[in-house]
Amino acid sequence: RAFHARIRAELALARGELPEAAEQLADARAHFGTHDFAPQHALPLARIAIAVAAGEGRLLDARAELGHVLEAGFPPGTQRYGWPLLLTAATMEARAVGPAAADAGRPGILDGIRRATRTLATSVPVWQAYERWVRAELLRAEGRSRPEDWAEIVAAFETLERPYELARVRCRLAEALLLYGEDQREPATELLRLAHAVAEHLGARPLADSVALLAQRARLSLNHAPQQRPAPADPAESLGLTSRERDVLRLVSLGRTNRQIAEELFISPKTASVHVSNILGKLGVSGRGEAAAVAHRMDLFPQDTLAVPKAG
Repeated sequence: RAFHARIRAELALARGELPEAAEQLADARAHFGTHDFAPQHALPLARIAIAVAAGEGRLLDARAELGHVLEAGFPPGTQRYGWPLLLTAATMEARAVGPAAADAGRPGILDGIRRATRTLATSVPVWQAYERWVRAELLRAEGRSRPEDWAEIVAAFETLERPYELARVRCRLAEALLLYGEDQREPATELLRLAHAVAEHLGARPLADSVALLAQRARLSLNHAPQQRPAPADPAESLGLTSRERDVLRLVSLGRTNRQIAEELFISPKTASVHVSNILGKLGVSGRGEAAAVAHRMDLFPQDTLAVPKAG
């Protein structure tokens, strides 16, 4: 029951439902009791507590929770729980930049997070990507966010089947590009469209809202496809589709489900879902039915009899 309450708290956080997350966190801690300090339970709950406190504006409480974790340290082999926790803390500090009360204690917190990163393993690509992400968030908290750092992180997550994380770092790269100069507006717009499509697809409301707010501040549109390049030989190129996305769009236009697409293209259903979300963003549409309609209207696959599925 404690484990399931923790999972529900994780989902509530991603959906922006802070009261529900706090309730599930309390439920999980009550079921675990006061004697089960196994890191696979304690560290995820501490991460949720930090995120809830930061989301509710209780920065000092969040820092106190982090302080307990840093003081205890991370046992060997706990990188699966340690990296997400440090990322949550680093992101919290980056978002809190500005208020004098928050800035006062920041250097010490950032130093503590940096020291902790040196104790966690990076033996597989996903934790290598997380290490880069944590370090980039720490730089962002110090006002030193660089597009090249975020570009490397995006490239790292593009090879992993983690669409939510990929959408988040794409948003960060777009933000860094917009700070870099006016000539970066087009790639930033494309990144934000892709991130917004995935956030909407997953129901990740805080991420979707962050993307929309950034686009609004930069006066970028998330509703239309990117400007067409002059008369490409292949109509699919004008949409910015990769060859794999073209294959996926053809099957979407034939009414295939993500599982059917995965079986036909020898990929996982999760990867198929990511491709579909990217396609929706590039086409500037909100559902599979609209994507199929675009393919039909542009006669992308004349050899196939296209079926327009229901929107969704």
